[in-house]
Amino acid sequence: MRIPEGAPVPFWLSIRNRFPRLAKTARPTVGTVAVITTGIITCLAVCAVTVYPKYYNDYYKNAQKEERALLRLDREQLAGPQNAWRDPFEKK
Repeated sequence: MRIPEGAPVPFWLSIRNRFPRLAKTARPTVGTVAVITTGIITCLAVCAVTVYPKYYNDYYKNAQKEERALLRLDREQLAGPQNAWRDPFEKK
């Protein structure tokens, strides 16, 4: 496609002009872009929830140890108005 002298060239057209093989392929539809973006975001979220804590295991161990040190309650106080759990198979 010819463009008049001095007219702005759209990004996708400039890419297609530089790489003629891309002229054979069509521009992806909005739906395709949305599905791929959703997949990438989902993969990143799963990575943030599962892989990141495994990689920085020491940090999470220390944070959990500090949080548990701040708790000064026993099992009965933590249960609140509910009955505290006890093992029904415990031998008396």
